[in-house]
Amino acid sequence: MFRKLAIRLHLTISLIFILLTLPVMLTFVVVSYQANLRLSTDHSKKFIQKSLTDTVIAATRIFDPMLTTVRTAATLMRDQPDYFRRESSADYLSEIVLLNEAVYSAYASFDDGSFRQVRREVAGFRIFGEPSPPGTQFVSRYLDTKKNAQSVDSYTFQSTWGHKLGERSGPSNYDPRARGFYKDSVRLQVPNISNPYLFASSGELGVTVSAPVIRAKQTIGVVAADFTLKTLSQYLSDNRVSPNSLTIIADEAGGVVAHPDFNQVLTRKNDELVQNRLDRLPDPRISAALTERLRTHQDRFRFRAGPDQTEYLGIFSPFPRDFRKGWELLIIAPTDDFIGDIKRTNRALVIFGLVALLLQMYLIHRLSRALSRPIEQLADEVTYIREFQFEKIRPVQSRVKEIKSLADAVGLLGRSLTSFTSYVPKGLVQQLVKSGHGTNLGVQSRYLTMFFTDIEKFSTLSEVEPSQQLLTRVSEYFSTITQAIEREQGTVDKFIGDAVMAFWGAPSTLDDHAYHACVAAIRAQRGMALKNREWAARNLAPLKVRFGIHADAALVGNIGSPERISYTVMGDGVNVASRLEGINKEMGTWICVSHNVYREAGERLWLRPIDSVTVNGRKGAILIYELLGIRDAGEELSASQTDIELCDMTIKAYEHYAAGRFDAATDAYRAILARFPTDKVAQRMLDKCLSPTAPKSA
Repeated sequence: MFRKLAIRLHLTISLIFILLTLPVMLTFVVVSYQANLRLSTDHSKKFIQKSLTDTVIAATRIFDPMLTTVRTAATLMRDQPDYFRRESSADYLSEIVLLNEAVYSAYASFDDGSFRQVRREVAGFRIFGEPSPPGTQFVSRYLDTKKNAQSVDSYTFQSTWGHKLGERSGPSNYDPRARGFYKDSVRLQVPNISNPYLFASSGELGVTVSAPVIRAKQTIGVVAADFTLKTLSQYLSDNRVSPNSLTIIADEAGGVVAHPDFNQVLTRKNDELVQNRLDRLPDPRISAALTERLRTHQDRFRFRAGPDQTEYLGIFSPFPRDFRKGWELLIIAPTDDFIGDIKRTNRALVIFGLVALLLQMYLIHRLSRALSRPIEQLADEVTYIREFQFEKIRPVQSRVKEIKSLADAVGLLGRSLTSFTSYVPKGLVQQLVKSGHGTNLGVQSRYLTMFFTDIEKFSTLSEVEPSQQLLTRVSEYFSTITQAIEREQGTVDKFIGDAVMAFWGAPSTLDDHAYHACVAAIRAQRGMALKNREWAARNLAPLKVRFGIHADAALVGNIGSPERISYTVMGDGVNVASRLEGINKEMGTWICVSHNVYREAGERLWLRPIDSVTVNGRKGAILIYELLGIRDAGEELSASQTDIELCDMTIKAYEHYAAGRFDAATDAYRAILARFPTDKVAQRMLDKCLSPTAPKSA
């Protein structure tokens, strides 16, 4: 009777569920149809916005290096006013020209009218009425107004740079100070990008990037480079928003700066090439977009154009203000480029939805009660196991054989992991499970940060302190160190007597692992300081801990035999980290880190350089540092004002020492000892300054 009631209840629930699902499914199909259209439209907007941003970034990446280059050259001319009067400076300008194929020429102009230039050769261009020698690729020019009363204009023709083909000179009336680039730079007093114009020598459309040379508040010259805009047009041609789209860059006056078809950038007027304008381009889509913009006063709109009245998206977008030019992007893209496929997909969705609805009604009737509840319970169990919340696991009951077998397997997995975490650090097990490394034997090379600790004079302490009491205190020490390591996402490798070995960056990768290791060391040090104060109140000797940290490539993974494995790290870097911990004893320090750690995270740490030392097992010397605190990390981890002062003084002293200024280094280390009389690092380095020798082995 109960079974009949269960069957009847199941059929009733299934029927009700189907009746409720039917309108929901139909609504879903309709809503999905409309939502797909909206999502496609939104996607197209986002995609177009990304294209706008990418185009602006591309233009910025083209011009910013040139601005930096001319600014650097201007600084050079400011510091060495006569540098560009020397013939050798042509090599410098040639490097600017060779920097980018779009750079046509680079030049330096002086306030007395002198002018030095390196430019690419232009076919058919004549100098003093004669063409350049055959094979000319570069022309170097120097206009000297100081030589005599008559300005002398000298040209050198080269095939590849450094291979001269000939020279030519003569009188010239050219005055760079009368040119727009010079006047604009003097007027603006900052690096500048000119408005687009046609280069007189090459006839190409381009801009001039210039920077004034200011010395003693006076403009003594201008450094500039001519840059053709053909590169921008090529970028627009290669990076279309959609297959049938059009992107144009125009200046504030409506002049065409870049067009996917470079031939459209220039037009002929009175038998001369001039810069084209948007409103003169023959494309009907452009004129329709300009008309729609005037009509709606909007920068984003839809419009129709062409004989078949195709619908387009039109977008006008100005360049950012920090670009220095009032340029504007125009994008015209057919809407079908974005939503044509989705329209076809929606039609298929309707058909698929109806078929899926019929299939769903059948499956609901047959499977909902049999599968849904136990599967959901199993999913919860797997989640608990993944999160190591074993206490929440409850047995799953099911009459379906496969589900019952799966439930038994999941239960066994939970019990196995519970036992496993009793012998292996829980954090390591979690990382191994998440990383997917499992227990297969094998290692891989990783760039890791290794970490060693040791207790000072532990052997002596173990001889005088009761064993049980010492064991309790060492357990608290291990707990403090382990908590600090796990809080900073590190992996405890093993306990070696009273030492702790840990590493960062495996099994799971971790950004800034060197920084996390240093934070863990400071946390552990501060934690042990609290423990020592508690023990001091009980008249117990303190446990002073030394740390060694090194970042290097190492082998990490499962080693051992199929019957017994260990997840550990091996390699020279491990040896270095262990040696650094031991170096503390000689140097009178507590946390010793390598230069690799400084290179990875030095700007975020309070570090002071100790010395370059030779670590046993390594041929070359390495620079080591003492870690005193974490920068910008709050009072808990920051260095004290005294430690910060010691850092600053030691950095300055070591800079003198490293540069070979031993007298200055001697004074600096003596100043440290005057302020910190017990500092062994300063005393050691003072002895070396007074009698410089090779670094000692550690």
